Amino acid sequence: MAYESTYNKDLARALARAENPEKFLDGELVKIRSRAIELNSAREDMAKGYELVLQGLKKAFPQLDLNDKNLQGTPNRMARALLEVCSGLGTNEKEIFSTTFPAEKYDDVIILKNIDYTSLCSHHFFPFTGKAHVGYLPDTTKGDQSRVVGLSKLAHIVDCHAQRPQLQERMCHNIMESIKNELKPAGVMVVIEGSHGCLTCRSAKKAGASMITSALDGKFKDDKKLRMEFLSLIGKFP
Repeated sequence: MAYESTYNKDLARALARAENPEKFLDGELVKIRSRAIELNSAREDMAKGYELVLQGLKKAFPQLDLNDKNLQGTPNRMARALLEVCSGLGTNEKEIFSTTFPAEKYDDVIILKNIDYTSLCSHHFFPFTGKAHVGYLPDTTKGDQSRVVGLSKLAHIVDCHAQRPQLQERMCHNIMESIKNELKPAGVMVVIEGSHGCLTCRSAKKAGASMITSALDGKFKDDKKLRMEFLSLIGKFP
């Protein structure tokens, strides 16, 4: 197992802030062990459920061979996959914005566009994927309280809200609310594009269709020119 990614993502930052790194790590290892056992127990319960799903599928279609080697271990893989796709439920969004920087005199829009994401529709538990475009306007009237955040944090907040069962509309609104609440900007705008498995794989079966949602607050809601600037910069308005 490679620990470098996990270390650099979370643990290195926490260790750098700790007054006593060794003592801090001892406490974290206890938490990691407890959480790993908890997640493994959940995986076991979920795998049993997926076994019932496959048995039900065989009842519906007797020709299904549950002894097929490609289905061996499938309930366990399905359980692990669901835990991964829903991992945003275990993410503390306040920790994502734990480090901010003075905006100084920068009072123009900041945008991170084309953020890839994968989420899960809460209606059918089919995945939906696409791109998120996130922008905010620092409020320089607040002096030293006016803050900006590293670009990676905008990508992380998208992942935080994407990796859970939900509707795209809710995801879009929640990302906007997180940025609004944590950075206190003069305005926020979020646009999300999504291709939904429940539309492309079943029912209407429209493979080329995509859904677009937006959430706005502050000056983005009040100023049409600012909205048009955002849409132009993300390539959605000529």
